Amino acid sequence: MIIGNKLRTLRVAKGYEPFDIAERLGISKSTYGRYERNESIPDLNMLEKIAKEYEISISDLLSEDRMVFSSKQKGGISNNAIIINQLSEMLIKQFENRLN
Repeated sequence: MIIGNKLRTLRVAKGYEPFDIAERLGISKSTYGRYERNESIPDLNMLEKIAKEYEISISDLLSEDRMVFSSKQKGGISNNAIIINQLSEMLIKQFENRLN
């Protein structure tokens, strides 16, 4: 799963519409839509906001293996659901370098 797919999965799991999460993040609906469609990648500051909004760590957001949803989630996916994430190792290293 690439980051856009993960963002969409998280949004749906929380029961948010695209405009809801865009407003909560302080960005336009079109910008958030580009993230979900993998047309754009959020910068590090936005990744921090997204992770905070979804109550997960940035490493969970970028992890390649899997992601565990917060137990405070809302929506149709059960607690501790695991989603396979196929985000490239290169992208993860790039964000880790930015964090350092």
